[in-house]
Amino acid sequence: LFYRTVRILEAGIKPVYVFDGKPPQFKSEELKKRTEAKRLAQEMADKAKEEGDAEAYERYSRRVNKVTPEMTAQCKKLLQLMGVPIVEAPCEAEAQC
Repeated sequence: LFYRTVRILEAGIKPVYVFDGKPPQFKSEELKKRTEAKRLAQEMADKAKEEGDAEAYERYSRRVNKVTPEMTAQCKKLLQLMGVPIVEAPCEAEAQC
């Protein structure tokens, strides 16, 4: 985030980062599917690790990304310290833009 933002600023572009708010209710089924897919990918990654299959482990572990609220807060703080404006959307960021 830091280096990408620095490059954007150096190019004379003034970015604004928009962060997601609470997901809409109609998206709950999709979020359940994503959670299940991540759980299955984690199981497959664990199995590949136990079997010593580094290629499969890397492939499955890439599907398991976890962005914690602390990570998001750190990103927001970094951007604020860099003087880059942030917007917290009430719902999905794409809808805000």
